[in-house]
Amino acid sequence: MKISTLHYYIDILHRPFKFLITRLFSLLLALFLSGLLLIYPNHIAASSAQLDHGYLTILMLALSAAFIHGVGFYPHYWLWKILFSPYFSWGILVTFILNSVV
Repeated sequence: MKISTLHYYIDILHRPFKFLITRLFSLLLALFLSGLLLIYPNHIAASSAQLDHGYLTILMLALSAAFIHGVGFYPHYWLWKILFSPYFSWGILVTFILNSVV
């Protein structure tokens, strides 16, 4: 598969996320969770000895992706388009919210 074809298909998959409402949702979700982790870090672990760094790394990547999408930045390189996709970031962030509540 050519790279230009790959770009075309990735752009088709990301077409629903180019609207203002989806970018606003990403930005508000990232701001809310960043504030929550800053003010109340016990949502991650009760102590630093119990902290799962792999989980925190994935969460920070998802927060970064949500901020990137929320401010309207759209990467050109195909790998960054996939890595910073709202498909992944929204899934991870909503999973974190659901795990925090339950």
